[in-house]
Amino acid sequence: MKLLSSAKINLNLKISSANVGNLHELISDIIPIDIFDEIEIVENRNNIIEYDKEELNTVHTTVHKAFELIEKFNPDFDKKFKINISKNIPIEAGLGGSSSNAGTVISYLCKEYELNAPSSIEIAHYIGSDVPFFVHGSAAKVEGIGERITPLNGLPSMDLLVAVPKFGLSTKEVFNQYDKLSEIDTSRDQWNQIDIFNDLFNAAAYLQPEIIDIKNHLETELNQKFYMSGSGSSLFAIIDDEAIHNELDSENFNLQSMYISKKIDCSFSQNDD
Repeated sequence: MKLLSSAKINLNLKISSANVGNLHELISDIIPIDIFDEIEIVENRNNIIEYDKEELNTVHTTVHKAFELIEKFNPDFDKKFKINISKNIPIEAGLGGSSSNAGTVISYLCKEYELNAPSSIEIAHYIGSDVPFFVHGSAAKVEGIGERITPLNGLPSMDLLVAVPKFGLSTKEVFNQYDKLSEIDTSRDQWNQIDIFNDLFNAAAYLQPEIIDIKNHLETELNQKFYMSGSGSSLFAIIDDEAIHNELDSENFNLQSMYISKKIDCSFSQNDD
C-alpha cells in the first residue's frame, strides 16, 4: 500500500502563556496542502521503519511513536509492517511533515484493520500537538494542546506560494525562546475574513534573524505579503496572480525551495498499486 502524507499551513497561530504538562495551549486554523511525503507500508515479520533521509534512521521518530500508541490501545493486534518513507516535505520547516507521517499511519492502520483509535489527547501528549489534526485529515481549527479539532467547512479554494529557507528551526527551541521574550504584539492581516498571523514569528526571528531579510526580500520582489507557518522556518503567501509563477527561482531568494501549492480536502490518500 502506498500512502501520500501531506504538509500543512498554519493560517494563524495564537499561543497561550499557560502550559499544560509543559505544552503550550494554542489556537490555530490549519489547512492541508499538496506537498506530500510518500509512505509504502506492507505486512512483514517484524516492524521495520526506514527513511530515505539517513539521519532519520538513527532516531526514535513520530512513526515509531505512532506504532507504540497503536499497540497500547490494541494489545491483541499482532500484525507487523515494513514501512519505507520518502521525505519530500522539508524538515524543521513548520510544514508538519513528521506529524503528518504519524497521523497518516494511525489513520490507515485504524481504518484498514478496524483498530481502536487513540484519543486526540493521548496522541497530542505522546507524539505531538499537530498529529491529531492529521488524523482528522481536513482543514480545521485546532485548540488546546492540539486535541480539540473543529472542522473548518466552507473555506474557499486557496493558492499559496511556500518559501523554505536553507535553515530549519527546532520547534522546541522556538517555543523556549517564545517563553523568554517579553510579550510583543503580533501583526495581523485578514484574507476572506480569516485572520492571518503567527505569535511565534518574533521568537523564530530572534533565533534566525535572516528570516526577516528573506521575508522582506520576498515581499518586495513579489509584491506579496508573507507569513510564517507553525514554528518556522517556512514562509507562505496567499496568491491570486498567476503571473507570479514565472518569477520564481529559489536561488534568487537564497532559499532551499519554493512551491506553488494549494489547499486540499484531505491530508492523506492511498493507492493499492
